[in-house]
Amino acid sequence: MICPKCNQPILTKKPLTANMSKVLKWITAYIKDNQGISPSFDEIKDGVGIKNKSEVSRYIMSLKERGHLTKEDYKKRTIQLL
Repeated sequence: MICPKCNQPILTKKPLTANMSKVLKWITAYIKDNQGISPSFDEIKDGVGIKNKSEVSRYIMSLKERGHLTKEDYKKRTIQLL
């Protein structure tokens, strides 16, 4: 199945680690509280308590690969929940 917004395959959702779940819950709450605007990597880093943006990037890629969200490459604030 292909996502109509980003034209990328939608993968079956796989179980998350505790930290991935924490990041996803934080992103979900942020988007809800900010009228659909997605957080920046810096906001995720500070909000979840992650040490650096490269770790945030790894979490986002893992969540994307597991079918929980999408994000356009090289563009800011493009995280969308599935």
